[in-house]
Amino acid sequence: MAEQSRPESEIRLDKLGQLKKLGINAYPSVTPGHITIEEARNKKEGATVATVGRLTSIRKHGKIAFLDLTHEDSKIQLFVSLEEKETFELIDLLDVGDYLWVDGELFTTKAGELTIKLKSATLLAKSLLPIPEGWHVLEDVETRYRQRALDFKTNEEARKIIQTRSKVISTIRNFLERHGFIEITTPVLQPIPGGATAKPFVTKYNALDADFYLRISDELYLKRLVVGGFEKVFEIGPDFRNEGLSHMHNPEFTMCEFYWAYQTHDDLMKVTEQMVQELVKVTHGDKLVFEYQKQKLDFSGQFAVKKYRDLIKEETDIDISKADTFAKLNDSVKARNITFEGQKIKVWSELVDELFKKEVRPHIVSPTFVTDYPISTAPLAKGYEKDPETAQKFQLIAAGGFELVNAYSELNDPIDQENRFKEQMKMRSEGWDEAQMLDENYIEALKYGMPPTAGWGMGIDRMVMILTDQHSIKEVIPFPTLRPKP
Repeated sequence: MAEQSRPESEIRLDKLGQLKKLGINAYPSVTPGHITIEEARNKKEGATVATVGRLTSIRKHGKIAFLDLTHEDSKIQLFVSLEEKETFELIDLLDVGDYLWVDGELFTTKAGELTIKLKSATLLAKSLLPIPEGWHVLEDVETRYRQRALDFKTNEEARKIIQTRSKVISTIRNFLERHGFIEITTPVLQPIPGGATAKPFVTKYNALDADFYLRISDELYLKRLVVGGFEKVFEIGPDFRNEGLSHMHNPEFTMCEFYWAYQTHDDLMKVTEQMVQELVKVTHGDKLVFEYQKQKLDFSGQFAVKKYRDLIKEETDIDISKADTFAKLNDSVKARNITFEGQKIKVWSELVDELFKKEVRPHIVSPTFVTDYPISTAPLAKGYEKDPETAQKFQLIAAGGFELVNAYSELNDPIDQENRFKEQMKMRSEGWDEAQMLDENYIEALKYGMPPTAGWGMGIDRMVMILTDQHSIKEVIPFPTLRPKP
């Protein structure tokens, strides 16, 4: 069979066999000393360098050969001739995708290309599969997500997005630590999911013969820590919500939550401004104005502050303070031909929440603090003392509906909190399966006393979407959730 008609994977396996016969370990454990390609490129001609990388091109011409070696976003050309017989013959057993350690002398070719004249080369890892033809221009994004390792290997933009994500997380962590917070890890498996209005994933804990849930929020455990005397705590980690997939939703996502004793939601607005502006600067070269999906976003100065009820009135002409029952609000919604496709909404809190999400949020482009939510939509927040039906809460919304931050003054009255949980349980019985459950252990903790506290949460993935100008949340998650193949 002609060599070119054989599958390349077979040819590469044959080369692996030949390497073994020659006593060459194709997967050695130790990498000899070296510098990066970027560092090598900064050395003067004539310097001897050793570096590592992945072969991205092999061009053999008779008694000489040129190769390209790439590491991260840097590349350097390699040159070898028959004078270095052992290294030259090794090239016949190499393929694009192999990882090498090389050493040699720097020189510049007649074409002006900085090049390493190889003295020796060591194979570090043999590539047994070639990059699929046309992968570099692949438009089928689902295939990219399913072959994420290959995507990152060949897609510089995909790598940069994840690098930005890492920078965002480290900036948030540094910001909070500068403000005196400590980072604590709380349970991912929980006997009762709480801290957010969402449907959880349920799993069976065989050893205990009990159902457990993947957490939907870190909130109730972090507030237990505040009860225990930790006055500034935060956590960055995964949460899970059993909801549909969309360009804005992934069932597993990364949250940052912090809780700060003796503060209110008003106090956290300024802190939020400072943190978000720092995130924008660190990812946009100290600039506070940039574009997201061709929309201009200006994060400079003080963010706008608008009330929840006022925004609904402005966009729909519905006054939710008057349409204060499910029947009244439902009639108002129907009168304006507003529909919620595929949803069977049965309680006022869910209806007003969906109304806001559909009719108001998409119109908010500039960063805006939306304040004063109905207390029934915020079962863990304090109401105002002079207006107990309104929650001391804000959300930071921007870029056509992105909820970037959710924060409120935490309810620390255990009797009120227990009654709120019971009201939520009633909503569950009426058909709202995202309503919260009664957590008696948390109520008991509150009874020992929790100081006035403000809590704050940010969805890392959505923040990174805006900062990297990505339409889909899948682009900013290293390994997004995908529908199983049939």
